[in-house]
Amino acid sequence: MVLTSTVSQIVLLVVATIVFLILAVISCLILYKYLKENNTFIIKGSNKKNKEILDLSEEIGSGEEAANNDSERFSKLLILDSKKRAQIEYDNVVSLKTFSEDFRNFCASNLKLYYTIDDIRSFIANLATSKIMILQGMSGTGKTSIALAFEKYINNVLDPIAIQPMWKERSDLIGYFNEFTKKFNETPLLEELYDATFNDKIYIIVLDEVNIARVEYYFAEFLSLLEYPNIEQRTLEITNDVWDRDPKKLQKGRLQIGENVYFLGTANNDESTFAISDKVYDRAMVLNLEKKAESFEGNIVNQCQISNTQFLKLANEAEESFKKSSDYDELQNWINKINELIVESFGISFGNRMSG
Repeated sequence: MVLTSTVSQIVLLVVATIVFLILAVISCLILYKYLKENNTFIIKGSNKKNKEILDLSEEIGSGEEAANNDSERFSKLLILDSKKRAQIEYDNVVSLKTFSEDFRNFCASNLKLYYTIDDIRSFIANLATSKIMILQGMSGTGKTSIALAFEKYINNVLDPIAIQPMWKERSDLIGYFNEFTKKFNETPLLEELYDATFNDKIYIIVLDEVNIARVEYYFAEFLSLLEYPNIEQRTLEITNDVWDRDPKKLQKGRLQIGENVYFLGTANNDESTFAISDKVYDRAMVLNLEKKAESFEGNIVNQCQISNTQFLKLANEAEESFKKSSDYDELQNWINKINELIVESFGISFGNRMSG
């Protein structure tokens, strides 16, 4: 009796399944026949719809392009364009020797900052040698102070750029175009680079705690550009397109890095920082401030408004004068001997910039 009941239930289940499948097949056939009969209508309708959408998108695109040509994406740089600029009267500096001595006295008498004359001369010589300088030393030895003091001395004070630990690319330094707001996020560095194109003043850009992030990542493009001997080649791409209302100093979206721009990075060596790579050291001059100098009574000295052209002229004169002295040949011989000794003993050498 139980077996008969079970068999009946199975038979009913099988019959119900077969009926369901038959109905499903019939439904599919009906739907296929309907789609086949109306296929031409659907395709024509969709093509018409697509054409309308395409025309609408082209209209929107042309509207956006027109809006871009009428809008401003560099608000801060355009302010610099419209800024009224008085003619600068530069001071006549006789030599780097007096320039260095006066800077040391200015630090002591006006700022109560004390440096040895050797450190001051090294600082000035490093500026005259490379566009990149790294200031190293223990905390409190005056790495940042000497850079800011020099800005005050030449009467061109800029805000230091505080490097952030998460920085990895160029946009962290110069900014980026925001697709949502249609505005360019202008950074202080971009403003300083742009402002430097209007005059011949010396621009000292201080990168504070330069190695709290990897220098060779976020500063990579500058390391390459500043290597070019031709100043015309030192152009930084800001945008890859051109708008009608872009700043006048942007040429096809590119900004020239002026000969009057110098980058000074302050570096600490502790567990919170990264080691500076050989690639960076090879392109930069290094000043090690090991300890504070003793205080002294410096002569009262005023600010010195020196042009970058005059500064480089004095540097070239000092270099040519040194090359004519016997000390120059002796120094070159010592560098070559040290280089040969290190190569033979350790298999390493100075960079090509050091060998004579």
